Amino acid sequence: MPVRALTRTAGRKFLLAAAAVVTAAVPATSFAQEVIDSLQDSNGDVFAGQTLNVVQNDGLTKAEAYATGNQMQGGNEAVDATVKNAQNVRGKVAGEVAINGQNTTDEYLSLGTPVYAVSQGIGNYSSWVATNGDTTAETHQTATAESVKATTHITAPNNAIYVSGQGDARAVVNHSAWQVTNGRLNVAAWQTSTSDARANVSTIIEYSPSPNVYTAEATGNYHASYSDDRGSQEHNVVQEQSGFTQARSEVYGGNMWIVATKGTATGNNNDVQNDGGSLVVDNKQIQSGAVQAQAVTEAYQYGEAHATAVAIGNNQASGNNDIYLRLDNDQLSSGGVDATASFEGAVGYDAYLAADAVGNQSLGYACAECGADVGVNNNQVNNSDVSANAIANVARGRSIVSTARATGNSATYYATGGNK
Repeated sequence: MPVRALTRTAGRKFLLAAAAVVTAAVPATSFAQEVIDSLQDSNGDVFAGQTLNVVQNDGLTKAEAYATGNQMQGGNEAVDATVKNAQNVRGKVAGEVAINGQNTTDEYLSLGTPVYAVSQGIGNYSSWVATNGDTTAETHQTATAESVKATTHITAPNNAIYVSGQGDARAVVNHSAWQVTNGRLNVAAWQTSTSDARANVSTIIEYSPSPNVYTAEATGNYHASYSDDRGSQEHNVVQEQSGFTQARSEVYGGNMWIVATKGTATGNNNDVQNDGGSLVVDNKQIQSGAVQAQAVTEAYQYGEAHATAVAIGNNQASGNNDIYLRLDNDQLSSGGVDATASFEGAVGYDAYLAADAVGNQSLGYACAECGADVGVNNNQVNNSDVSANAIANVARGRSIVSTARATGNSATYYATGGNK
């Protein structure tokens, strides 16, 4: 089963991104110096699709589709490496999954026990793992394709999910992932996208006495890096996004015991985390395309229902669990940012809604217990309309907890406890 893509939580470790596309890096051990010079162009459309038609299935129902325009993976172990990589995607990229329940009886026949569906579309993808060696890299990722899409549909108006239901869709136009252990990364990365990034999950289910979670995630440009143990890092990152970035997750249920939708859309995202050694980040992000996140949950009867929408124009996070952090952050948001979460129920218990929209968001931290040395230069300009809306319509329920937050610019810098 593919491993989830890299996600950041402050103070927590995370794994190398998009192992759904890359299973393992390829170490180079035969030379004292490794030199890679790679150019990739994808001009035609790339499509991966799955369709399952189900009347009744009492075991696992699983469908996955992964589409990638360009992919480069590599690594260096016990040697130093110099890497140059250029990727261009011009053709459309789409991953699509459809699970269709075809029960026509009056019984709640099982669609699957459980049901798992995932779609993924990535325009350009590169990853590199450095172990006991240094890497100097220069990467360029450019996307002019009409769109990069991920679509997951579960349509079963007369079927049931008895154990658990999960549907995911993830679309990333440009994706760069790095990891270092006992070495140094020095990376200069440019990501430019005029392509639309669209992730959509749509679910119709009659009955489910079990947890159901449906997640859509769309990103224009994503650069991420992590050091395991000790690995100093320096990143110079430039991201420009002008396409439409949209994530929508929706579920329409009859009787749902626990159900959740989440839509997350980000124009530009630069996420660098360091466990030991120094961390230096020069970040420049320009978001001029609209960013929209939607989460829609509807259930006639419900026990616990959630709808969460998160939209961010530009996001950067630079965290070091060691002493030294230098961050130069420059963000411009002008394309519009919108997050909408909605819930509708007839008879039930608890409903939770959250809508968060941010034009520019920046986070930086280092280890206070180590004697943190932090220097930050922050410049954020928001010219976007930023809106967050949470909407609930309940005929009869027990509790409703709803939050909407809209922020033009957000910057958080601090020193925290560490383990060094």
